[in-house]
Amino acid sequence: MTPPPPDAAADLAALPGAETAPATPAPTPGEAAAAGRGRRRRSFLRAFRRALTDPATFDLRTNPSLWLGAVLAVPIPILAALAGAPAWIEVLAFLAPVGWGLVLGAAGRVAAIEREAALRSAEEALRARELARAAAERRDELEQERKAIDTDLKLASAVQKTMVPPDIVKPDVQVVVKHIPTSFVGGDYLQASMPRPDLLYLCVGDVSGHGVAAALVVSRLHGVVRRLILEQRNPVQFLDELNRAALRILQHTYFFVTFAVFRIDLAARRIEYATAGHPAQLLLRADGTLFPLSTPNRLLGMDADIFDPERPHDVVTYGPGDSLVLFTDGLFEIPGEHDGEILGEAGLERVLANLGGLPPSLVAGDILKELADFQGDSKFEDDVSLMIARFDPANVDVAPSTPRAEAAPDLRASGVFSTTGTPR
Repeated sequence: MTPPPPDAAADLAALPGAETAPATPAPTPGEAAAAGRGRRRRSFLRAFRRALTDPATFDLRTNPSLWLGAVLAVPIPILAALAGAPAWIEVLAFLAPVGWGLVLGAAGRVAAIEREAALRSAEEALRARELARAAAERRDELEQERKAIDTDLKLASAVQKTMVPPDIVKPDVQVVVKHIPTSFVGGDYLQASMPRPDLLYLCVGDVSGHGVAAALVVSRLHGVVRRLILEQRNPVQFLDELNRAALRILQHTYFFVTFAVFRIDLAARRIEYATAGHPAQLLLRADGTLFPLSTPNRLLGMDADIFDPERPHDVVTYGPGDSLVLFTDGLFEIPGEHDGEILGEAGLERVLANLGGLPPSLVAGDILKELADFQGDSKFEDDVSLMIARFDPANVDVAPSTPRAEAAPDLRASGVFSTTGTPR
């Protein structure tokens, strides 16, 4: 819009009802100085009135201005008497020491208050600087401590990574291991070891909680697991001795351990296994069929007797192209991106149903990709561990066996169980 010409603007201003805000001229330096003096004068007068009612003003020990004013005014009545002043002036002259005492006393009290305020301000500023310096020093100390803790955690992470088993690549079996802790160290445990060429042990465990404390428990159990594998213990003996060790390690703590051990005879294509409180692990057939593998034993580290008397262990057979999928609950407890609902064991099984017969590296990669897509930007709440073993026997002409529960060896006759069904 084009602005009206100057004369039109004047006409508009002259119309009835048109109002213009009066322009406020900027104060001159002299006016500004006078205004400042006026404010200081009013402030002094208010302080002066308060001083007249302040008992400290009349304390001669702390306010010498009071008696100084009175002493300075003593000559006034003397001079008035010598000069022969009228009587009323002599009366006023006799009151002069009192008045001057009050005036100078109040003025002295105002000055003392200002000095005290200035001193307090200086002390507060000094304290503030000291506190700021102490806070800065504390921040530096905390930063150094944090860096030291980070360094220790990185070293602990490097040490724990040495406990994660390497992948196994053999003509008759391939094993792929994936481990993703939520922090530097975690409470998940994986083990894959072959004490002899035709025997494979696969173990998976989960210490309650995560972080440094859970990682310490894992490191203590690792040595026990390695010894039991070298001794080629059967699954029930394995869990029994591991539970005894867990009871010693976890006493006076709130921790517990879930665990699953799989003893795989590669020559017989036979898997003997036992689980203790761990989620059901999965045997993935080459055609995509899934078979859950678990036994109803109890958690490690909670009680000396953890075994189910009816089925402490179980046995299945496998065929060419079948895979054993081992994991911890962190794999299926990942929250979804949109609704926060976890994937769940059923969701994990849906993912695995399309991956039968694939090499274990592809199966692991597809599982982690599906989980990453499902998770989106949500955060892992637990450690994620995954181990996949694919069996490809050299004699592929033999028809694959259907996984089934076989007649388990009589472990009571071997001395592992007492007559009451309790492991010795």
